[in-house]
Amino acid sequence: MNKPATFSELLNPANNHCIHPWADLWINAAGHVTCCPQNRTRFGNIHQHSLAELWNSDAAQSVRKLIANNDYQAAGCEIECPFLRGAPTAPATQPPAAELINQDFSLPLDESALGKNIATVAEEYKAKKHYLSGLPVYVDSQPVLRCNSACTMCGQPHTSDQQHSDEILRKIEPLKETAKVFRWQGGEIFTNKRFFNYLQQFDSGNNSELIKYVITNGSVLTEDRIKALTKNENPVFFLLSIDGVKKRTFEKIRIGLNYERVIDCLHKLSKAQAENRQDRKLVCWNYVVMNSTLDEMCDAVDLASELNIDLNFAALQGDFPEENCFRYPLHDAQTLLDKFTALKTYSLTKNINVSGFDGLVYRLKQRFV
Repeated sequence: MNKPATFSELLNPANNHCIHPWADLWINAAGHVTCCPQNRTRFGNIHQHSLAELWNSDAAQSVRKLIANNDYQAAGCEIECPFLRGAPTAPATQPPAAELINQDFSLPLDESALGKNIATVAEEYKAKKHYLSGLPVYVDSQPVLRCNSACTMCGQPHTSDQQHSDEILRKIEPLKETAKVFRWQGGEIFTNKRFFNYLQQFDSGNNSELIKYVITNGSVLTEDRIKALTKNENPVFFLLSIDGVKKRTFEKIRIGLNYERVIDCLHKLSKAQAENRQDRKLVCWNYVVMNSTLDEMCDAVDLASELNIDLNFAALQGDFPEENCFRYPLHDAQTLLDKFTALKTYSLTKNINVSGFDGLVYRLKQRFV
């Protein structure tokens, strides 16, 4: 049998429960900790507790037990997440790795602290243990809550000044040695100059394989900022959120943002990726599929291919009767299924990875087929 090459392969598709409670730490802007942005059960608050106390708190162990028993709603999970995709229980097989919240990665070849921790996390996940000795592989945080847009599908308080203190940033530092991904999201994180300076100076320590990952709307990323974050030995990876291809569509959804500036950012990130000396992928375009953006999906594939950047189609989540075609019968279900199948076939002719189609189809079938 061939040895697994990636983290998703190591976990083994036969294990179909969600990995998050065993591998992920999520810290929101208020310091509340859980295992996923779409899980409501709080392990505690990082201002009051140590990371060790939070990681194996009674609440954390309860979430692991419930998810191991396929009781996701009792565990506090939002069933529209990329793993459940509208169903209350786990799918028979794992969703494609590219469609999940976490970035998949090649396994380290050495006996580093990272490699040992990944092996421990995988074993404890497979054994469905509740109390863990492994540490988070993914450290996900919300250092800034403020945002410069009022997107139609977002319920966050856009004008909040809430942000992570230096104390929180110091507390998560030790996890760099054993984590594979540090990810930051907002709000819009780059509206905060303090965070930009922090990220620019962020040192991966002894872990040269640590991935620095940000989610951004691209509206305040200048060329100088992009260069500062990508022209080094460990460049930042960007998930860029752009919904729609046409100006009218984009500005209807991403209220308050400048279309030309964001599209220009997409081009600049494409250029930074092309010029990267390590030949690493530095950007993925995340495109939310909803009623308003359905007709521009093919245009998005063409533009992403032209720029040689990967593209992910993510279904709209939430109670939006005029937009959420995965929850409301806004279109004939079979027509949408045929559309997604044809677009997937078309995407395979391109030079990039286009993900998301399995999830779109799965969600439709949960509701309407």
